Amino acid sequence: MTERNLTGRTFRPWTYEVGIEKIREFATALGHGEACYFDREVARSMGFRDVVAPPMFAVVFCKWMGPAVRHPDVGIDYARMLHGGQEFEFGAPVCHGDVITTSAAVADVHAKRDLEFFVFSSHSANQFGETVADGRWTMIVRGTGGQA
Repeated sequence: MTERNLTGRTFRPWTYEVGIEKIREFATALGHGEACYFDREVARSMGFRDVVAPPMFAVVFCKWMGPAVRHPDVGIDYARMLHGGQEFEFGAPVCHGDVITTSAAVADVHAKRDLEFFVFSSHSANQFGETVADGRWTMIVRGTGGQA
């Protein structure tokens, strides 16, 4: 393993426009049957701007941190990578038609035994500048020694 001085490295933000069918598909895949995920009038009667997405929809607009994790400067070997975890703090609800901008940074890189831990942070905001989710993502990469 090589020493990596990546902490604080930021990446170009990306945007995601929230589609109504994507919300419905996501809610269905997770087994959510609440009408606010499918019906515009129900969602509006509950105070939302439009059909609302389940909170974990954040994994869709964050795109699994792809731009940061795949960046060549980070140098993660996917054949040796394990998704170690993710955490979110949710803010404003995400609704159909929202345009979400997500930015990412390397929060920490450290080694333990033959493992490298890459911790990324993300911040996602809607078109109104409201935070919709802050995330923390951990990727674990097994070293070339073959022992974990």
